[in-house]
Amino acid sequence: MLRTIGSICFAATLASTVATGQATMRPARIDVVANDYAFMPLPARIEAGPTLFTFANHGKVQHELALATMKPGVSADSVVRAVKAGGRPRDFLDRSVGILLATPTTGPDGQLYTELRKGVTYFLFCNFRDTPDAQTHLMMGMFTTFRVE
Repeated sequence: MLRTIGSICFAATLASTVATGQATMRPARIDVVANDYAFMPLPARIEAGPTLFTFANHGKVQHELALATMKPGVSADSVVRAVKAGGRPRDFLDRSVGILLATPTTGPDGQLYTELRKGVTYFLFCNFRDTPDAQTHLMMGMFTTFRVE
């Protein structure tokens, strides 16, 4: 009986140590802020690993934060040129990471959790239109990229 109790105590101590170690590994947080029609600058350095994005809209119209990885060799300028010529942003993106929406003048309502990958370039953009006939916010300059180091 003592052996079992000792094993249980050791297992409980080990589980507590592992749980404590995991609890201290918090994801990096990037607060993205939108205005009409731009994103405020992102941090100068973004590291690989678990990351939590929030999205606040300080503008007067609805915006989205669409996050995707870019295909190798593709630049933001080539995406914009292709969309102007009738292409779609997704034709130049490797993988969609996620989307957050924000109504005008709202703070961060939701969060997007992802594992940023080293050496990958990410494309952050808003593809909304103010009216069905208007150009997308992307075409109005509402996009940015960042490379994870």
